[in-house]
Amino acid sequence: MGNNEDKQRAAAECDDCGEIGIVQIWPDGSLQPLGQSNFCDCESPTLEVLETDLDHDEIP
Repeated sequence: MGNNEDKQRAAAECDDCGEIGIVQIWPDGSLQPLGQSNFCDCESPTLEVLETDLDHDEIP
């Protein structure tokens, strides 16, 4: 497993229900919701990252 510098955080939206939340983007491109086990109530959510152009130094 990589360190925190290998991961990014971003806002993402569920294509099915429109729920927006924060996800962690892993180096392989996979997404993991932060602070929760499920992103939304959808059975198999399809998540779309809304914005990723922040550097690690800009992420709070």
